[in-house]
Amino acid sequence: MKRIRKDSLKEVLKEWAAERTVIAPRRTERGECIYDTFDEESFTLDIAKPSSPPKRSLFPQSEVIFQVEQDGYRQVVSGNPTLIFGIRPCDHKGLLQSQSFMSQDLDDPYSRVKSEKTLTVVMACPGSMSPTCFCTTTKSGPWAESGFDIQLYDDGDAFLVEIGSERGSGLVSSNRFEDIDEARANEKIRTFQREAVSLIPVIPEVEDAMERLEVSNQSSDEVWENFGKKCITCGGCSFVCPTCTCFTVSDRVVAAGTGDRIRSWDSCLYAGFTKEASGHNPRRTAALRIKRRHEHKLLYHKDRDHYGGLCTCVGCGRCSDYCPVHIGLIEVAQAICSAQDGTGEEKRYSGGVS
Repeated sequence: MKRIRKDSLKEVLKEWAAERTVIAPRRTERGECIYDTFDEESFTLDIAKPSSPPKRSLFPQSEVIFQVEQDGYRQVVSGNPTLIFGIRPCDHKGLLQSQSFMSQDLDDPYSRVKSEKTLTVVMACPGSMSPTCFCTTTKSGPWAESGFDIQLYDDGDAFLVEIGSERGSGLVSSNRFEDIDEARANEKIRTFQREAVSLIPVIPEVEDAMERLEVSNQSSDEVWENFGKKCITCGGCSFVCPTCTCFTVSDRVVAAGTGDRIRSWDSCLYAGFTKEASGHNPRRTAALRIKRRHEHKLLYHKDRDHYGGLCTCVGCGRCSDYCPVHIGLIEVAQAICSAQDGTGEEKRYSGGVS
């Protein structure tokens, strides 16, 4: 087992950055934490839960996938050696889930090549990063079980380093990583994990809602109609979600005989997302679109797609954090259960440990 002192971390990141692009937490001038190219001056370990998940590293918000030049075209597949540092376990699970989705039917070289060239350094959570964290419910945290290259556990003035892959072993070859007794380190990690789990709430309504949706789709139409009336169709929940993969494709003329085909993020909540060429829209109302989105999170997924998690929601709580009208997955799950139980009560989740 290895450990790295916190005051040595910047030097290690600079060493890694000499060989690849390093995406790391940065503190902006406005005080917000974001994932961006490593910068020694703005780098921070006060990560908490950044508003935007790191999925854009493998699935950019907008990217050119084809270029047309004088009646010829070429596919654009790009991917540079990259390391994502300090991502939380829920976001890491989101990367695994979204990559599984992107490769389940046809090979998607645009995300696959980026994934193959990307290393992940996960930061295990010591507890809730915000009142809306519920990774213990969705089995996606507070530490990563697999699929990472390195995982760090806070140990006061240092981090204990768990190596998860052969590539991860190569990252800790620097003499800045100190050897530590294996048994002692493992005991510290087990203590960390026990304490972390005790500090993150379990929300039973989430699993209960899954069961009710699965058994004859037992969810009240009134629930979806109520949320449909509230939804302002901003799409924000899709864009901050670590597992949302909806996209659209558009063409852009650059010059005479030259242009780009671009893939950009989209949202299943937008009215035109499922509109067919005939003009028919199978999900013509906001209520139907909200229902479909949450069915995809809670119900319609394959075992291989959630990587040991409960479902394809990873419990980060961002949808509850950022929806202007409070339609997050927690609130939806609670409304489904309340409607079935006859209380009809709609609540805004405020966090807490059960």
